[in-house]
Amino acid sequence: MRARNEPIQPGITRLSISQWRQLYLHDRKRWLDELQNRPERFDRNNWTRAIRTWRVVDDSPLDPTPSSEGSLTGVPFVVKDLFDLAGEVTGCGSAVLLDALSPEPAREDALLVRRLKDSGAVPLGRAQMNEFAYGLDGKNSYTGDCLHPLDSARISGGSSSGSAWAVAAGIVPVALGTDTGGSVRVPAAICGIYGYRPAWSEAATEGVFPLANSFDTAGWFTAGARDMAILLRELVLPVEHSPAESADGSKPGRYWYYLPPEVNLQEELHQGILRWSEDLSAESRGKIEIVPAPDRWTTKAERIMRESHQAYNVVGSREAWNVHREWLDRYQEYYQPVVWGLIDRGRHWSEERVAWARTVVSEMKDLLTEATREAAGLVIPAVPVPTPGTDEIDSAFREQTLRLSTPGSMSGFPVLSVPVHVDAIRSGGVQVIVGPGAEEQLLGLLGSGTLR
Repeated sequence: MRARNEPIQPGITRLSISQWRQLYLHDRKRWLDELQNRPERFDRNNWTRAIRTWRVVDDSPLDPTPSSEGSLTGVPFVVKDLFDLAGEVTGCGSAVLLDALSPEPAREDALLVRRLKDSGAVPLGRAQMNEFAYGLDGKNSYTGDCLHPLDSARISGGSSSGSAWAVAAGIVPVALGTDTGGSVRVPAAICGIYGYRPAWSEAATEGVFPLANSFDTAGWFTAGARDMAILLRELVLPVEHSPAESADGSKPGRYWYYLPPEVNLQEELHQGILRWSEDLSAESRGKIEIVPAPDRWTTKAERIMRESHQAYNVVGSREAWNVHREWLDRYQEYYQPVVWGLIDRGRHWSEERVAWARTVVSEMKDLLTEATREAAGLVIPAVPVPTPGTDEIDSAFREQTLRLSTPGSMSGFPVLSVPVHVDAIRSGGVQVIVGPGAEEQLLGLLGSGTLR
C-alpha cells in the first residue's frame, strides 16, 4: 500500500492539518512557497481539469494572513464550484452559468466556508465537478474530465471530483464538497480518502447552489482519519447524546453490515471490507464489531431498498427540474446533453409517481431510524467496484452505486466514508451511517489504529 506521506507527485507530500498549521505558525515563507508552487508540479491538463481557480498565482497573490485565528489557523482548503466565495463567480462546472448567464460574483461566503475561516482556515481555490453536481464519475465535457490522481486511465468519482482529487493528490488537507446522492462518499472511496456527509439540514447549505434540496448536504474530504476527527470536533461536535444499550442488548460499538439487493460487489473489494472489519475489531479490542444485519430487519428492508434507486431518481430529478425550469429549454445548447436529460426527466413525472417516491423516502428514513436505534450504526459499501477505469463506467455502474448511496441520502443521517484499499492505487470504501446526534461515535472508529 502507498504510505500516507509518500509523494504523490515529485515534490508533493501530503501534509496533515497539524503540519500545515505548524508550517504557517513557524515558517510563513515556506508555507506560502508550498502553495505557490503546487500548480507547477502537476501536468497542466490534469491540474485544470481538477482545479478551476487557484488564489496563489503571480497575478493574484494570497494575503498570508487568515481572517481569524483558531485551531485551523493557516490550514489551506479548496471548495467545490457550487460554494460561494465572496468576490468570485460560482460556476457549477457549467457553460450555462459561465458562458450563457455570466452571473455576478458572490457577495459573501457560503456558511461552511465562513465556519472554516472563523477557525483560521484559508480558502485557496475552486475545484471542478460534474456539471451542476449531476453525476458520479467526474466527467465534464466543458471543463474536461477530472481523472484519478494516481492513474489517468481511471476515474476520480463525482460529482465532487476536483475536491477529492485535491486531497488525494496532496494539494490541500481539506476540501469541501456536496453530497446529494453520494457525491462525497463515492469520490472519497474511489480516491482512497475519507469523506463526510453531515446530517441533512436546510440551513447548512446556505450559499451552495442546489441540486435537489431535500437531499443536498455540504460536506468535506480529508486524507487521513486524524484530520477527519479534527474537523468533526471543530464543525460537528460536541453533540449532546447518550448512546445507550438497546432493549435487545445491542452494544453502542456493534454495527450492522448490509449489502442492498441487486448490487454485485466485486469479490476483491468484498474481501477487503472483510479484512477491514476484522482489523477494526481486533485493534479496538472488541469494542467495535461489524456484524451482519439481522434477518428480521433485512426482510423488512428488501422492498424499500429495491425501490430506493427509482424513488431517488424521481424526487431528485423533480427537485432539480424545479431549480432549472427557467433555463432548461432556453439554454439547452449550453447544457451537456447527459445532464440536460437527467434534469428534464423531472418535468415528466406524474404527481402520483412523485407521491409514491416521497413515500419510499419516508419509509427509508424509518428503516434506518430502526437500525441506528438497535445498533451503533449501519455499514454499507460505498461503491460496487474499486477505482473503476474510464471504460468501465456505464449506466449499470451508476445504478448500482446509487443503490448503495441512496439509504444515506434518503435518511438524511450523518455518514462517514472510510477508504478500503485493495492495492497501491485502487480503493473502494464503506459508509458508516449513524443516527442524528450520534456523530461522536464516529470518533471511536477514527481513533482505531486501523484507520490512518
